[in-house]
Amino acid sequence: MAQTDLSAAYASLSGDVLIDSLVWEGLPLWTEESPSTGLTVTYGFMTTALPAGETVVDFAPLDLGQQAAVRLVYATAEPLTGLHFVETADVSGADVAFGTADIADPGTLALTSTNEVLIAADDGTTTIDRQDYVYLDNAEWGGTLADARPGTLGYETILHEIGHTLGLDDTAYTQTLPDILDNTDYTVMSYNETDTYKSMFGVLDMQTLQYLYADSGSIVGFGVIPVMAWPGTPSSAALGQTLAAG
Repeated sequence: MAQTDLSAAYASLSGDVLIDSLVWEGLPLWTEESPSTGLTVTYGFMTTALPAGETVVDFAPLDLGQQAAVRLVYATAEPLTGLHFVETADVSGADVAFGTADIADPGTLALTSTNEVLIAADDGTTTIDRQDYVYLDNAEWGGTLADARPGTLGYETILHEIGHTLGLDDTAYTQTLPDILDNTDYTVMSYNETDTYKSMFGVLDMQTLQYLYADSGSIVGFGVIPVMAWPGTPSSAALGQTLAAG
């Protein structure tokens, strides 16, 4: 992204409450990271804890089933975003890196963190280098998350965390999604579980991804009715089990 005005590079609100309830406002978008590779996002599986220098307790790599779940979720995300997700062995240089650790909070299943660095060139242009780190818990939730087949809590947790890497935020943090829609039937970014674990992004997730990546040029559009406001009090969903913090 060769530009000095970086405002367009970050996720911003749309004015539609159903979209804005899921936008990770201020997160650099992958489409703006680089002029040559902005539509390609690389991911990899850590063999040692990253980022370097961070304290990670009881690090371990993802098992083969969890790795397969990551690959499947990113494959299903391609037509929703227009991005191309490529697995790489160069994990330290990957855009997104996955591992497991003993997460301190016993109620937290997984964590996604993001780092960004602004790089100024001699010609006065600026580029963004963003890297995400996703950790699944391998202590209290280790047995549960070891089963990462579609239709399990393990798969839904990976789906939720990858949602963060795509620019989706937790509805419990944005606190604007109406209560009637704040559950996993509509968005996997909700902490309010329904009767089945999800294997695909919900309709509100898809709507938000379309908004975030509409300028990628490769998304098949679908009808969305804008909602500028919702009658009544904004959602105040209880946190319950924490799928992500980030």
